Amino acid sequence: MRRLPRTHLGNPVLRKKAKPIPLRDIATENFQRLVTQMFFTMRKVGGVGLAAPQIGKPIQLAVIEVKKTPTRPRIVPLEPTVIINPRILSHSRELLNDWEGCLSFPNARGLVPRYRTIRVSYFDRFGDKQVKTLRGFQARVFQHEIDHLNGLIYVDKMVDMRTLTVLGEFKKRFLKKGGLNSR
Repeated sequence: MRRLPRTHLGNPVLRKKAKPIPLRDIATENFQRLVTQMFFTMRKVGGVGLAAPQIGKPIQLAVIEVKKTPTRPRIVPLEPTVIINPRILSHSRELLNDWEGCLSFPNARGLVPRYRTIRVSYFDRFGDKQVKTLRGFQARVFQHEIDHLNGLIYVDKMVDMRTLTVLGEFKKRFLKKGGLNSR
């Protein structure tokens, strides 16, 4: 299988609201192949989520998979998940600041406030409607990917741009202090 080419910051597709996917398209061979290729690409580049606009496709589709890592030893894993036409139904009032990175804005990290808990609806890989309540890192990843589907990138959500750092400095100054809860 081949890795899909990614779009990077500056590409206009990342700044446009993605179009909803007609539910009849989900069962097609082409759509299912795209989902498989997105998971393959996300895993090959070391991500936890990948939205369709990040591969140049302006559609409401993202894939997510969260595993424990040395830098995220305390997170709750999330099995491979496909989100189609997602909507955040509600969220907690509490915001958590944590570090984020992005496959479309590689080699940078920044502190981003996100809701601690969200309730989200979406269609899964089989076209079945799902409604879930997510917390912590899982909620953060969902919010990050849904932002991509709405033409937003994590830097748009940052409150203090002085926390934006290149990956090398991030590793030197923050990862060596005992790991992180998030990416």
